Amino acid sequence: MAKKTTVKETLLAHPDFNKSFQIHADASHCQSGAVVSQEGKPTAFCSRKLNPAQTRCTAAERELLSTVDTLKEHRNMLLGQTIKVFTDHKNLVHDHFNMDRVMRWRLLLEEFGPQLTHIKGANNIVADALSGLDISEEDFSQDAFNGELAADDDEFPDKFPLSHEEIAYRQGKDKALQKKLKKDPELHQKAPHKFSDKTHKIINKGGKMYLPKALQHECAKWCHDCLMHPGETQLEFTVAQHCTWVGSHTTVQCVMKACPNCELCKKNSKKHGLLPPKPTPEIIPWHTLCMDLIGPYDFGVKNEKEPEKDAFVQLH
Repeated sequence: MAKKTTVKETLLAHPDFNKSFQIHADASHCQSGAVVSQEGKPTAFCSRKLNPAQTRCTAAERELLSTVDTLKEHRNMLLGQTIKVFTDHKNLVHDHFNMDRVMRWRLLLEEFGPQLTHIKGANNIVADALSGLDISEEDFSQDAFNGELAADDDEFPDKFPLSHEEIAYRQGKDKALQKKLKKDPELHQKAPHKFSDKTHKIINKGGKMYLPKALQHECAKWCHDCLMHPGETQLEFTVAQHCTWVGSHTTVQCVMKACPNCELCKKNSKKHGLLPPKPTPEIIPWHTLCMDLIGPYDFGVKNEKEPEKDAFVQLH
């Protein structure tokens, strides 16, 4: 319930560039953080760990550094907008500084033109995020918590196929696996697996639990759904960390192909249509021959009869 309430209150909103932005910044001895919001709705978060040199800065420097980091991180969203910065360090509001580092950072702030405003530390919503939420004690009651658990039952698979008790029972019912255990006892060994106050003997292969045929597809599908639909390679690697069986790669492929969400979101590399072939240029020399006759020609000689002369032109 606490997780859902926190997620609901910290859900990021799309920025509206027709409205002003508010930045609530704060810093401790080893970490800085800030939140960019509009009308009480967060649009971005910024938090990082200070390096050893920054931890030796003064309180004013660390407080101002958190604002500078936020403006740098979200420059494409905040540059040119109306910005109001809230800080619980009152010295940053004044314009007179005797520290070169703070003056250099203040010059960087002038590019964004923010308005620095002082608020009390108790009113800083970044430092007191959980205590500042508008919730009552009834939201954290046992009845509300049970109701949230009941509503979340449909989001995840309700059956866990990898319990030691279930695996040991299915291995005992698998005749093919029992034959392998008798035929090759060194490769397939029974080892005790303790969970809580119960211990079950499970057939292992290479230090991993050997799943019978009845649990192979169920195990791969359960891991695929609970891990939020990972890729084929990642799913096979995750299953192979603790379990093994012959043909695990084929089982993973079948689970991936049967998932409608994965098939819908899979990139389609098939190209539609074909481009017309390009004409082949004539690169064979003297392949085309063109001929023509031009004339007759007059050479300008008067009162003399001369035969008309034509010319033969040949182009290659």
